[in-house]
Amino acid sequence: MDPLVQFGAMTVVIFMFLLGIIGIIVPILPGIILIWGGVLFYAVTVDHFTVISPWLFALITLIAIVAGTAEWWLSFFGAKKSGASWKTVLLGVVGAIAGTFFLPIPVLGTVAGYALGILLGEYLRLRDWQLALKAGIGGIVGWGVGTALQMVGALIMIALFLVAVT
Repeated sequence: MDPLVQFGAMTVVIFMFLLGIIGIIVPILPGIILIWGGVLFYAVTVDHFTVISPWLFALITLIAIVAGTAEWWLSFFGAKKSGASWKTVLLGVVGAIAGTFFLPIPVLGTVAGYALGILLGEYLRLRDWQLALKAGIGGIVGWGVGTALQMVGALIMIALFLVAVT
């Protein structure tokens, strides 16, 4: 392959990786999907699935699925472990989406909206601020652990890619 084309493709991949890392920190961008898309772009356009083998790509895809959804299932688990109902967790997700738009400070608006949604949902369900606060904190802890797991998954995906292509 022409070295200039390969250089251009690698530049696109690195840009997607950097955007993906930012997307994990700023939940408006689909971080894991951008990183996975960078690997797919390279495998299809440059590599034709030779160095990035179908098996390696399948492993990276599995990591992307687990890490990419960790924020949601761990925040759900954290809220449920603290006693929240599934309707409350759903209200937390709606709050996270609303918080992202109404308080457009990266991460803060999303997390605050999620916590307020859970707090409101549990208070309406139980009429007990203390239990509602416990569920809200559990959801936030789960969200934080999920974000950390997403970052670890992203770094593993990038490391697998770099080991394969270098």
